[in-house]
Amino acid sequence: MFWIIGGRELVLALVACLAPSTFDAVETQLTHPRWQGFVAWDMIMPLFLFLVGAAMPFALGKRFERERTRRWVYWRIARRVALLWILGMVAQGSLLKYRFQDLEFYSNALQAVAVGYLVVSIALLHFSLTAQIGLFALLALGYWALLALVPFAGHPAGTLDQYANFPLYVDQWVLGGFRRQHSFTWVITSLGFAATVLLGAMAGHLLRSRLSAQRKLLALLAIGLLCIGSGRLWSYWLPLNRHLWTSSMILWAGGWSFLLIALFYAVIDVMGVKRWAFPFVVIGANALLAYVFDHVFDRTLSDTLVLNLARQLPGPYGELVRAVGEVGLLWLILWFLYRKRTFLRA
Repeated sequence: MFWIIGGRELVLALVACLAPSTFDAVETQLTHPRWQGFVAWDMIMPLFLFLVGAAMPFALGKRFERERTRRWVYWRIARRVALLWILGMVAQGSLLKYRFQDLEFYSNALQAVAVGYLVVSIALLHFSLTAQIGLFALLALGYWALLALVPFAGHPAGTLDQYANFPLYVDQWVLGGFRRQHSFTWVITSLGFAATVLLGAMAGHLLRSRLSAQRKLLALLAIGLLCIGSGRLWSYWLPLNRHLWTSSMILWAGGWSFLLIALFYAVIDVMGVKRWAFPFVVIGANALLAYVFDHVFDRTLSDTLVLNLARQLPGPYGELVRAVGEVGLLWLILWFLYRKRTFLRA
């Protein structure tokens, strides 16, 4: 969430001031590839979904222990899915324009989270761990089969061009005019979203287990390296592509997510070094509000008088002040809500 609310611009401004010779290399890693390929910035959405999955064994386990029947658990799941979907339409689906012809029904990361959350919730409630692993394999392999084996609209099976691929064809057929005109795909790609959330749930199971901290850490590292290797190997036949959320990318990004969660688990839980993380805790405690606020009110922050004046400073320093101001203003709002124990929950 730090990166989403302006961390990218802040880091680039810092690099421009302190290490300008490295700016191009850093900017490349913080800019999405046009089509195929994968850089550090592409980790944002996969990690978002992965961490949702990692939290689910904890959240659903405690919730089911408190509730008397599964009916209430299902009601909470349905309510969360509906709220995430609506907030996704607010953030990126033109819902607040109040013009039916501009509505984009399925076009946002929050809706990808909603789909993955729904599928994985049912899996966690009804499937054993072995069955959940089998479901992940079925989702990843099934999605790959659709991409590789299904011909469409006169195109041969396996066509993965930016403007000619099976997921895009399905989106155009199902969503029609209620889809954003970009290269990202959603309907069939939901299989991949669910797989990423489910992979995160595997990390959650591991962290919730009774294994020692050292064994948990080793397992996270081993699974992460296995996923990275498998994803890279698969990418020779199925390219890494975040737009299509290819199965190779699911493993590749999932592997890095395992390594990142291992890193923070080692630093925070095993070593007990926590104070440095407080600014990020403030953001994460109201992550949903931060995400929607950034998408809906971003221009309001950018047009603030102080930030406009910052642009008048010489060289890259004005950009740095502007970036610090944007992140800082939103952080202060989130900090105030944190102090008041006010949180937006789905």
